[in-house]
Parts: sequence; C-alpha cells; structure tokens
Amino acid sequence: MKTSRISLITDETAADALPMRFTVAAILIAIIGLLVASSVLDMMSTARTHEAQTEISKIVSNAEQMSVRGAGSVITLDIDIPNDVTVVLGALPENRGEWPRDAGNYYIHSGSGRRVYEADAAFSNLEVDDAVELSPGPHRLTLESVYNSDHGKLFVLVYER
Repeated sequence: MKTSRISLITDETAADALPMRFTVAAILIAIIGLLVASSVLDMMSTARTHEAQTEISKIVSNAEQMSVRGAGSVITLDIDIPNDVTVVLGALPENRGEWPRDAGNYYIHSGSGRRVYEADAAFSNLEVDDAVELSPGPHRLTLESVYNSDHGKLFVLVYER
C-alpha cells in the first residue's frame, strides 16, 4: 500500500471555514479591546478622583482646624482640581438645596461617578447662602472662619478673589 502525502499547499479542505475563523477572531479582538479601553478609562477616572481628593484634603484639614479655633482665622491656599472633576463643598449630590443642613458635607464628581465625604467644618460661599462649587483648574482660595448668627453656626467661607 502506497502512502499518500497531502500537501499543505494544494489541500483546501479547511479553506471553507477560513472566513468564519477570521470573523470570530475579529469579534473577539474587538471585545477584548473594548474591555481594555473601558478599564483604562475607569482607572483614569479613579486616578483623577484620588488626585482631587488629595487637593481637597488641604482645604478640609485647614477648615477643620479653623472651626476648632473659632471665628477670625483666614488662610490662603493654592489648589489644582484635575480635568473632568468638579468639587462641591457644603452640599450633598441629591440635596443641593438643603444648605446649611448639609454644610458639613462635600462631594467629588468625576465622570459619571460621585464620592461623598463628611467634614468637621461647615462650608459656605462668601455670601453665606449656599455651597461652594470648584471647577477644574488652578484656584487660589481664601478660607475664612466666621460665625453666622442667622444660622447659629460657625462657617468656613471658601472663595476666590
């Protein structure tokens, strides 16, 4: 019996399935690419939130010390809020109109996520009538502790000049 050798060059038995293999491989590569891109974007958003938290901790730690000392303290700080991040001092995300009840809270909004924090200081704007919103970019902020008799609270005013 003579053994026949099948040549890979002339054998076309698998050629019918080749387009389907390319299609499946392309779909799998696209899915893997989307998953990698999604995780990278999520990681970047987390990094921006962490960077913003580091910057905001400067404000919060100074504001808490000012609250302990009482009215009359003034501090100037330079901070830089990362791109695509907004910080609101003195409010909760869903209860923005509840100031001054929520004046001791703040949140960081990055992309589609929000992180809420609590502070031992009550935040207010210069007019002592609302929360303070900080947009992305560099800020030179003045923090000033004042007692407001209308609300019966000590507030740390956060404003730019």
